[in-house]
Amino acid sequence: MEDPEEALKYKSARNGDHLITPFQCDLCHFRNIYNRDPVRDRQGDMHAMTAIRRAILDSFWSRQPDTVSKNKSSVKKIFDFGTGTYGMPSVLPQLGPHSLEDVWGMGIALIVLRKSLDKGKYAERVQFDTARRMRSAFSNVWGASIHTMTDGVMARDTMKTFLTHCPTYSLWFERFMKGMHSRMGDIHRPDLAISKPVMLQIMNLLNEDYFEADGESRKRYVARMGLLMLSTFLGGLRGEEVPRIVRKHFIELNKESLKCNIPHCVLPLYGRFKNDRGIPRCYLFRICKRSKSGFDMERWVLRVIKHESNSSNMFLFSDELGRKESAGKVYESYLFSLLKEIQEKTVGLIPNKLEVEEAYGISRSGRRGGTTNAQNAPNEECNDNDIERNNRWRTEEKAGNKRPSLSMIQLYTESLYSLEADLRFSLCQ
Repeated sequence: MEDPEEALKYKSARNGDHLITPFQCDLCHFRNIYNRDPVRDRQGDMHAMTAIRRAILDSFWSRQPDTVSKNKSSVKKIFDFGTGTYGMPSVLPQLGPHSLEDVWGMGIALIVLRKSLDKGKYAERVQFDTARRMRSAFSNVWGASIHTMTDGVMARDTMKTFLTHCPTYSLWFERFMKGMHSRMGDIHRPDLAISKPVMLQIMNLLNEDYFEADGESRKRYVARMGLLMLSTFLGGLRGEEVPRIVRKHFIELNKESLKCNIPHCVLPLYGRFKNDRGIPRCYLFRICKRSKSGFDMERWVLRVIKHESNSSNMFLFSDELGRKESAGKVYESYLFSLLKEIQEKTVGLIPNKLEVEEAYGISRSGRRGGTTNAQNAPNEECNDNDIERNNRWRTEEKAGNKRPSLSMIQLYTESLYSLEADLRFSLCQ
């Protein structure tokens, strides 16, 4: 049964909302935007009036009922003390009227609300994070316009605070966005982890597909898929990071590393990665050639090298025109087909009622599976520090991570000092 109080949430205002959140009526907001009164026979005007009411209520519900009630009581005390005890003619600031222009951002608020009604990918409507991009886009255009920020204040180091009149940074708009987020909520859809038994089945099927593949192109595709899956599971990489492997250095460094006193595989990555502030960087990622459970990284590395030796592409994962591939667009459907085959033919690994396309993803399923498996490993094989070290590989303190001014061979040589520690995560799988 639905709580009656919850059912009324976001549908009406509370006594005292206007004392804590800026308020203008629907008609005033309409006049501020359109410079005229609404026409009842115009469908667009009526839609606008409805959306304005929704935006006002969202701004009110950025604050909880208790906060509104306590603030109202405090305001009453201020008024009683000021006028009754001290006889002040005026103790509270004026609440209106406001200027006859849309300085609060109601216009763009209507756009954000309209965006929130678009069809979602995994739900009936889009998520809040998708709708709020309208605000970011408007703010970007404002910053590029004649109204751009002109006054800046240095706060500390390289951080700057700017003064702006952009409506999307007004107090009312901040309250509106917070209330809208509270009303819409969030539906998180994290990729389900691929378990070790499922990953073993995936690699067995890929091995069969490789031997059965007709033609160089198909074998090359399956070989890349095998490398991608093991890179996510044994290395903890996200699916979209693997296509950043640099072909030339991948071939050169793996020929070297597989002859090392501790034979292992190397993934040389280059590009702009998450949390790198947009700066292109080089990374060297080391993975054992064969894990405890039998995941054979060396096999798939050598297969890929065989098919890529005559290529001239910069990135290992490139299409026929030399453009870097997208893991999601090129390989995710293949992953789904493998998982469905396992679901149908192997009892107990993937529940029959599970929707594979909705539950798994090439981006994080392998990484989440590898991390979960490492957490279950004995401490002497892989502990929390090893997992943190592996999954936070972008931090500048880690050996082997430098700005791209260093050559790959220099990074390779420098990171040899931490080789045993680097391999613990993949060895325990």
